[in-house]
Amino acid sequence: MRTLAGALFGLIVFLASALVGVIAVNGSRNPGFDNAHAHVSAAAGGTAPAPLPGRSAGTLHALDLNGDGRISLAEAAGHGEIVTRFDRADRNRDGKLSQAEFNRLDKVPPAKAEKRKPRRPKPTPA
Repeated sequence: MRTLAGALFGLIVFLASALVGVIAVNGSRNPGFDNAHAHVSAAAGGTAPAPLPGRSAGTLHALDLNGDGRISLAEAAGHGEIVTRFDRADRNRDGKLSQAEFNRLDKVPPAKAEKRKPRRPKPTPA
């Protein structure tokens, strides 16, 4: 009976401390209560940084993290449609997309996977 009571007490202490931890980390933005003020975070499963305020997602300005007016492949990371078309849209092969190259992304088909011929086994000498 003591073991059961000890296990129950341990479980209650664990759950209480977990609840306190969640409240301490999330504060008033606890996702279980109010999502109106929730912020996008990488911990929530996102793969790309959240757009900065005043920047609409999907624009060159929103993806240009270093502010040079062009998008590198690293800046496009997390945006699969851009990454798959990046090499074909980069017409001058400088490794960055200018505004004109970025505007062409919708017209550029994604790169096709290479077709490889199956290898034939080498005949063994008799």
